[in-house]
Amino acid sequence: MKIRIQLLLPLALTILLGACSSVTKVSSSQFRTTMGLDPQDIEETSSQMAQSMLAANVLTAKGSEGRSIIAISTFRNNTALYDFDPNLIFNPIRVTLNKSGVAYCYVTNDVYVSRNRAAVYHENQVRDFLGEEGHLSSGPKPQYSVTLELIENAGYSGNTTQKQYQIHMTLNKIGSGLAIWEDIKPVNKLGRRAAIGF
Repeated sequence: MKIRIQLLLPLALTILLGACSSVTKVSSSQFRTTMGLDPQDIEETSSQMAQSMLAANVLTAKGSEGRSIIAISTFRNNTALYDFDPNLIFNPIRVTLNKSGVAYCYVTNDVYVSRNRAAVYHENQVRDFLGEEGHLSSGPKPQYSVTLELIENAGYSGNTTQKQYQIHMTLNKIGSGLAIWEDIKPVNKLGRRAAIGF
């Protein structure tokens, strides 16, 4: 009888521990680290910047359907976050602009749209070569472009580390080449360094 109990005890413990372990779903507001640049930080900051740009009422040039057309142009990463995905910044900006009813975002990374533009460009080259008049249109052109930069600064005091990430967003008017609106938003992080390493 003792032998059976000794054999069943580890099995019972294994079943009990397995039943206790589980994965808990958390809200995005809980998904934050101490020193890193979290998706929630980026989403909030990028969306606020897009809203600030809309509130400035600088989108005066209009395109298709009475909306301004904006191309998300370039992204420069001046941080140690080498694997940072720029879409974490781009996507909240695009969503905010498209939902506003004021602007459309110009599509640059869709394979079907790119193929259509390439086909139209090729056809227009053939028409030019043959001396034929009239060009096909591949759709409306953007009046504005947005450039983005991610910057990182770090400071140390004893075993405390402070990091500041800055998102710099610039709205450029394509026809004039002027930067007609800019904003910089910080994301600050404070943490303690480990006794060994960092």
